[in-house]
Amino acid sequence: MRSYEEAFSAYWHPVAFSHELKERPLPARLLGRELVVWRTGSGVAVTQRYCAHRGADLCRGAVVEQGLRCGFHGWTYGQDGQCVHIPSQPSVPIPPRALLASYRATERYGLIWVSLAAEPAAPLPEWPELEDGSVATVALPLLDWNVSAGRMLEIVLDVTHLSWVHEGTFGNPAQQEVPPYDVERSPHGVRAQITYPALAPSIGGAPPKVDRTTLTYEVTYPFAVRLSFKPTLFFKHTVYAIASPWSEEKMRCFYFSSYHPNLKKMFPDIFVKSELAILEQDRLTAEAQHPKAHPLDFSGEVHVKADRLTNEYRRGVIALRLGHPVEGPAPD
Repeated sequence: MRSYEEAFSAYWHPVAFSHELKERPLPARLLGRELVVWRTGSGVAVTQRYCAHRGADLCRGAVVEQGLRCGFHGWTYGQDGQCVHIPSQPSVPIPPRALLASYRATERYGLIWVSLAAEPAAPLPEWPELEDGSVATVALPLLDWNVSAGRMLEIVLDVTHLSWVHEGTFGNPAQQEVPPYDVERSPHGVRAQITYPALAPSIGGAPPKVDRTTLTYEVTYPFAVRLSFKPTLFFKHTVYAIASPWSEEKMRCFYFSSYHPNLKKMFPDIFVKSELAILEQDRLTAEAQHPKAHPLDFSGEVHVKADRLTNEYRRGVIALRLGHPVEGPAPD
């Protein structure tokens, strides 16, 4: 079986929000590797974090015209990782081993994405509404959880926990049964839709009202989900959760929402406050699960049909881990 790092290194993973990267180089972590992210004249560069000379932290360096300059001895690297200048002996040929590991990087949807492989195994998710100017966006603070990326995605997809874990936020304790629902599966992800009688936020001290909300889950393997909310009493919005694996038992989630621009005065504050409360309920639950790593089979658990979405998702991730194609519907 392939290691966790080997299995997922060929996929695109976010390592930072674009707005985080300014003039200074930015530290990042992905699948056990320490990275440094910096802007060039042609885009974004990502290399190993530590200088090939004496292991200095390049995040303490500076971006200059030639590339990324180490703050310890001034060694400077191009975006391909090759050392281009050694100030202490400028007239001597640069040693061939004076280079950094460099990685593919791109910017899209307000995120900086990295693939650790020379050729990514799959494209980025397709979320055209984030690029056509039809919606505004608001991001949550970075979410660092002590669980695997797959565990985090599973709790976002779990339709059976809403009335239990989210009591006091939007969960409806009176709705415990999950009606039958279908799951669509493709080589690139899974999709499902349910209707849930959520409790709408209390406004002006009035008791919360039941709001029949249509939830549409669309997963792009391995660790990205777009979740659309279409309430009857509240406004429609969509959340995007991309879990970036630091290791097999720890991840950082980039979580943001799109919404109609006319709601800009009211939506961001409501969303950030309510979603942080909801996700804190999820974090406490997910971090208490055992094991923290994403299971590679179902032998240690008992499932019912209501778990179909999370089971379909897990089967796909297991196939990727094993290097098998993701195809066909899963059994009940």
